[in-house]
Amino acid sequence: MFSVPKLDHISRSELACPTTGEVRLAPGFGEALEQLRIKFDAPIYLTSACRSPQHNAKVRGHPRSLHLTVNDHWGAGGTCAVDAVATDGQYRAKLITLALDQEWSIGVASNFIHLDRRSRYCGLPQVLYHYGRQS
Repeated sequence: MFSVPKLDHISRSELACPTTGEVRLAPGFGEALEQLRIKFDAPIYLTSACRSPQHNAKVRGHPRSLHLTVNDHWGAGGTCAVDAVATDGQYRAKLITLALDQEWSIGVASNFIHLDRRSRYCGLPQVLYHYGRQS
């Protein structure tokens, strides 16, 4: 069983895999997410965090997704990515700016922002990218 850090602004249910209920975060990831939320000083509503391999396949996630609770490819020790609702322009700009300053990688879609710590856990460079058109 993996311990979930006590987070004041993010609930266990927000982090849990919708299919299994499992919460397995990379060491220190919950605390980094909490610090982002504190400095952002506004709610961050998560739409995706932990994904079991079964749930990831169900939502057609990448086979090496950083959302995976078990990912032997990266060896992060758990999930190191979340997706957050973001449709308002000012909200998006503030979250992106702050997250970049805190070394988060960011994927921007039409209705959400993907945030991950790939540079911390996977040795990959920090990136900012845009998702292609979504249907």
